[in-house]
Amino acid sequence: MGQILNWKRRLVTPNALRLAHNEARALLVRATIAYGKVPGAAKRVADLCLPHFEYEEKNVFPILALLPDLQRGELRREMMAVMPLISDFREKHELANTHHHSILAAVDDLLDDTHSDKSSEFAEFAYNVRVHEKIEDEVIYPAVILIGRYLQERLAN
Repeated sequence: MGQILNWKRRLVTPNALRLAHNEARALLVRATIAYGKVPGAAKRVADLCLPHFEYEEKNVFPILALLPDLQRGELRREMMAVMPLISDFREKHELANTHHHSILAAVDDLLDDTHSDKSSEFAEFAYNVRVHEKIEDEVIYPAVILIGRYLQERLAN
């Protein structure tokens, strides 16, 4: 697991996922200091998204760091170290789905307020958050489950 571990021997979140969250954080900050109705709605989105981002960055995204090695067919017993994260994810998956519904409702409110305020920048941001949540539901979360099943089938004895 050489390239996927940092100097503290921890899995490193794929950079693209970290960048997407960092961009969302920056836009949330800007939205909370905008004019009109947008700041209030953006604060509600931030209150839901920021803890959600932290959870994913610590407990979900690092699992995806295994994908390049798995894609190359490289399997090592030490990869089983992600199984507690995957088990925790499976246990909390329903809660995450509920959380996504709350986030999407807040994003819809933000989108409504961006239309009222004629704020195309934050309307685009709200739309992108909606897309990000769908990517998590339809791609990232199933990939995490598949990684767990694959490791279990190939390495658990």
